[in-house]
Amino acid sequence: MRKIFLGLAFMALCLLAVHTAQAVYVPMSGDIIKLANRPALYYIDDYNARHLFPNSATFWTWYIGIWKDQKIKVVPQVDFDNLDVGKNVTARPGTGLVQFDNANKVYALTPGAVLCEVRALYGDNWQSYVIPIQDSFESDYFKNSACNIISTSKYPDGSIIQYAGAKDIWYISGGKKRQFTGNSFIANNFKDSYVIKNVPATISYSAGTSISGSEAGFTVGPTVNISSNPNNSSASSSVDLAVMDIITPTSKIYKGNVIDVQVVVKNLGANLTSGKGLDGAVLTATDWVTDNISHADFPSTVSPFKTGQLFTIDYRGRFLNIGDKTITVKMDTGGELVESNENNNTFSKKITVSN
Repeated sequence: MRKIFLGLAFMALCLLAVHTAQAVYVPMSGDIIKLANRPALYYIDDYNARHLFPNSATFWTWYIGIWKDQKIKVVPQVDFDNLDVGKNVTARPGTGLVQFDNANKVYALTPGAVLCEVRALYGDNWQSYVIPIQDSFESDYFKNSACNIISTSKYPDGSIIQYAGAKDIWYISGGKKRQFTGNSFIANNFKDSYVIKNVPATISYSAGTSISGSEAGFTVGPTVNISSNPNNSSASSSVDLAVMDIITPTSKIYKGNVIDVQVVVKNLGANLTSGKGLDGAVLTATDWVTDNISHADFPSTVSPFKTGQLFTIDYRGRFLNIGDKTITVKMDTGGELVESNENNNTFSKKITVSN
């Protein structure tokens, strides 16, 4: 019944927001489109591929306002059919907790559509943060069992927090807190309902660069969680992120002891000017629990990740049981980049955990 109600409501609201159908549709990056006889909405990316919004809850993680404010374009069937089909749009990190309608588990959503199971930290009011997703779209997300959120964890990357008794609002990125200043919170399409409030001071982060205005990673729309043009390798295939090494302690690793694991990534291709691919890095290992993830600021147009340079991601955590373990790291889990070599994004290392 819940699914039917959500679907009907989505249909009705979409129809209210529709603009007049065009005789010929010329796709533009950022367009929101639909067919005249269908309620489904699609996002048009930089390469004229269409990406489905699974439901209204996902749509509203990216946009603000009301339906009539959205410039939805009705396109002819023939023009719609000529568009490449891209990946489905996933919910935006920092906007809530994900729950699939066929399960009771709840997940925090981190960059790259990576899900961390929530077992603590979100309080008795956790249901107010939930973004409901149909189980048929579960495969659009990547579940990382190494980042389960327990009572000793910190809020993961993508979270928006406010400390108890304070007014400042912070965005967690790379294990650091970035303060929203001026009008930047609204400028990046965030809402007060996304903020995790009354966070205790014991959950601390080092300070990163402040957010002073609109940033591409927040406002370009769903492209930060969907892949680039699958049919045009010249667009982004010159970028090539290769995992070169996983550095673990040289001394014995003991069960329950906190250790640092460093992942080394090298850019073998052209300059990378965003966090795409890097923000979807995932480290997994049997019985491993990640307490914190840190790294330098992601690349930008001002400070690109240049050809031949190294980028390191530091994971702090512990193993809960003894035995031989395999640590595996995978880059670009969200499929954000089309690389010249897609076979060097994964790297594994075997270690032994002692009592």
